[in-house]
Amino acid sequence: SGINAEYGGITGVDGKRGANGEPGAQGPPGLAGYSPTRANPGPPGYPGKKGPRGDRGLTGYTGAPGFEGECGDIGPPGTIDGDISALAGAPGDPGQAGAKGKTLDSEYSQIQVYAFHSQTNTHMACPSGMLEIRRGFSFLYFDSSTGTGHGVPLSREGSCLSSFSIQPMLECTTKYCEVKGDDSSLWMPVGDIPEGSAAGMYYPSDELIVDESDPNDQTETVLKYISRCTVCESPSVVFAIHSFTNIDPSCPDKWEELWSGFSLIMGKDRGGGAGLELQSHGSCVKYFTPQLSVRCSRTGGTTGRPSCHFISQDQTTAYVKASNWANEQDQVDFFNPELKKSLSRCVVCRRITNIQI
Repeated sequence: SGINAEYGGITGVDGKRGANGEPGAQGPPGLAGYSPTRANPGPPGYPGKKGPRGDRGLTGYTGAPGFEGECGDIGPPGTIDGDISALAGAPGDPGQAGAKGKTLDSEYSQIQVYAFHSQTNTHMACPSGMLEIRRGFSFLYFDSSTGTGHGVPLSREGSCLSSFSIQPMLECTTKYCEVKGDDSSLWMPVGDIPEGSAAGMYYPSDELIVDESDPNDQTETVLKYISRCTVCESPSVVFAIHSFTNIDPSCPDKWEELWSGFSLIMGKDRGGGAGLELQSHGSCVKYFTPQLSVRCSRTGGTTGRPSCHFISQDQTTAYVKASNWANEQDQVDFFNPELKKSLSRCVVCRRITNIQI
């Protein structure tokens, strides 16, 4: 309170605050503000303190087995009861006598492998009790262009070739191998010549071309006259017995006959051929034929082409002469009934066993 100068009155006490007035009108927009640039990141801070130890983790899965370690060194000799050395003991008492050895009559017979030639253009079956291994063509001799060669005995498995080829040999030197040379081969022809026919009448007389690329190829005709063979596994021994007479011999006791025939020594052509051991069954042929070989060559002969020749002037077959044949003739014709009487007879025998393969 106080005295009012204008009116001379006393100034009154301040009144109470009045009520809020109505909002004023909106003012104009303000000026745009200033946008500062972003500051660069500061340097990394110092590492924090090591945290507290965490809880124990769960047990992991069992790992795979490791690789096998190397063997250790051999240890020293062991001991018995901790102090007695385990040295070698004294020799033991003799053992009991072993069982009696087995014979060919038992199931422990020794296995043999043989070739059997049918002397026909069909394969013969293995004799009873034998197991067939394979089939093929009856082969006699490899003949090289250098004049050397190799014969194969008819009883051996190697005399039965799985396939027919006029040149089954590849001749090599230190410089090269001759793929298409003038090598030749000898094969066994069929021997079942009909009665009344001579070899020259039965076998083809011309050189037969063996070349599939040639329009005159006669391979099929050649194969009709090549003997077939079979390789067999036998549980017992097979061998031949020769009488050296024109009378058939017989097999000894405990042996059985497989076939009888004529005693063959060898067959050759142009200096090469195959000889037979007389104890082998290949030396006893079922059919008699004056011709045991067919010569095939790649460049030989009159055709100059791969061919086979059944009738050769150089071909020779040797048989064992019958000692009881008294004919004094110098030569015996193929049609002469006395011819087969001049030949030694033979028989092929097999040891009897109780085993079947």
